[in-house]
Amino acid sequence: MPEPIDPQTLAAWVDKLAIQELILTYSDAATRGDWATFAMLWAPDAVWEVGAPIGSRVEGAEAIVEVASTNVDREDFLVQMPHGSLVRLVDDDHATATTMIHALARKGDEHSVTNYGIYYDELVRIDGEWRFARRLLQPVYSETEPLPGVVPVTRDELKHLG
Repeated sequence: MPEPIDPQTLAAWVDKLAIQELILTYSDAATRGDWATFAMLWAPDAVWEVGAPIGSRVEGAEAIVEVASTNVDREDFLVQMPHGSLVRLVDDDHATATTMIHALARKGDEHSVTNYGIYYDELVRIDGEWRFARRLLQPVYSETEPLPGVVPVTRDELKHLG
């Protein structure tokens, strides 16, 4: 008979799974334009940054949602795909994570972008729920060649599916 898992180890795995779900929810909400869900992911005093060459910084959950929704809703489409997250628990209420991502976006003939990057996250537990305290996206490869594909569903239609 296998040894039972001790409660501390089990709690750590539950926390890591909850943080991975938070990270997946971020990409899902941004892709679908679900800004109500996106807003729930942040600590009130969170910081959202994009590293060089963009170099942007937004402070406060409300401002983060405003900037993200304004920027993303201009796009014909955005698809952000996280590729695994490495979560490190710092203590009972703090953690860090790194996540590789691939994102595609296009606005008509104005611009197209393919990005690969790494999110560096600091997370905090608030009222029993994990939230982003700081989220830094560091692009590591960007391509701006036109994306030739078709967009079969609008961003507004995506909001209403599922």
